[in-house]
Amino acid sequence: MRVLLADDEPLARERLAAALAEFPDVELVGQARDGDEALDMIVRLEPDVAILDIQMPGVSGIALAQWIGRQVRPPEVIFLT
Repeated sequence: MRVLLADDEPLARERLAAALAEFPDVELVGQARDGDEALDMIVRLEPDVAILDIQMPGVSGIALAQWIGRQVRPPEVIFLT
């Protein structure tokens, strides 16, 4: 499973990345620092799952999920806060 992680807090990204590394079938394909970067990475990397912080600089996780929902092959979305 290809996963993209988006959170503006470096420690949160680091901890979640370490937790995801425990699962052999999970590939962390990217880490975004804000909603704009996450949007770009979702388009380019086509992850299966996007883990999104709700409040981020730029595009919020909620707004990003709304955009994702309108795509032809959207990734599954998991919110964190």
